[in-house]
Amino acid sequence: MSASTEKYSLKETMVDVSLIVLNYHGKEFISDCLKSIEAQSFKNFELIIVDNASKDSSLDLIEDFKKKSGLKIKTVYLSNNKGFAGGNIEGLRHAEGKYIALLNNDTEADKNWLSELVKAMDAHHAVGICASRLVVYGTDIIDSAGDCFSTFLKGFKRGEGEKSFLFNKMEYVFGACAGAALYRWKTLDEIGFLDEDFFLIHEDTDLNFRAQLAGWKVLYVPEAVTYHKVRSSIGEKSDIAVYHTLRNAEYVIIKNVPLPLFLRRFPQYILRTITEILYFAVKHGRPLLYFRAKTDAMKMLLKMMKKRKDIMRGKKVSNGYLVSIMSPVAQNGFLKKKAKKFLCG
Repeated sequence: MSASTEKYSLKETMVDVSLIVLNYHGKEFISDCLKSIEAQSFKNFELIIVDNASKDSSLDLIEDFKKKSGLKIKTVYLSNNKGFAGGNIEGLRHAEGKYIALLNNDTEADKNWLSELVKAMDAHHAVGICASRLVVYGTDIIDSAGDCFSTFLKGFKRGEGEKSFLFNKMEYVFGACAGAALYRWKTLDEIGFLDEDFFLIHEDTDLNFRAQLAGWKVLYVPEAVTYHKVRSSIGEKSDIAVYHTLRNAEYVIIKNVPLPLFLRRFPQYILRTITEILYFAVKHGRPLLYFRAKTDAMKMLLKMMKKRKDIMRGKKVSNGYLVSIMSPVAQNGFLKKKAKKFLCG
């Protein structure tokens, strides 16, 4: 059964949070991440460390931390790399908390990060996901202040590249970056968790969209701060990052976007497609990678349509509501940012 439809049963436990950290070749940063977890002011959590078949010394660092730490720690060592989605799914199978937290291994969490997320989730019962304020490590620049979904029909990071102080308000957003987020177990039991077919990138966009379709709210919690060494594991424009970005963006649409909404936004979708071709295939000279990603997405059409059927069966919100929480490309400097990225990226 796909992880996007799999249901989970919460075990009887006294643990409030199961915090899953997925490691892959993290020798340069996993120790700092784990130290920041140990320093959390919120204490009622278990730590689940999942390793995605790393071949570096990060495994030794994890075992050393486990021996010295007073935390409740479970370790899961995978024999093959299951990607961000598959690795976290394995972690979830060992979870016992009423909330599930995900944290990238290339982050350092503020000491009150988990406390602020739990406090917000406890206070807002309609919220299924809480988003953190991710700040680019060593700067005061936002990596993600929650996630958005544009009328181009593509997810993107809210506030990326802007000053951190501009995002001090707690508010509802479209989604959360899974690199530092908190999920209500009840929500995951209803809509499923990450979809392993994504492997990595946009798997959180898919989960955010499914939550919204099912009527769950996503809350941005600015006091929950995490510092992110952005894409330290896979590289910003590596082949693996570009491929999965291009392929998985189509998966999100096929699975989640209602047909009337897609038809309404089809001209913008075509414009987005042309822009992607010019940016990735022409400017960055990767036409074969671009067309392989899009071809592979179409090869999965029938499988994704089957998942879509299950998702739409649980749809509880109107298309008008979905439009209201999407980000218009003509507002908030969206086009200006994209033009700058096209010219300078």
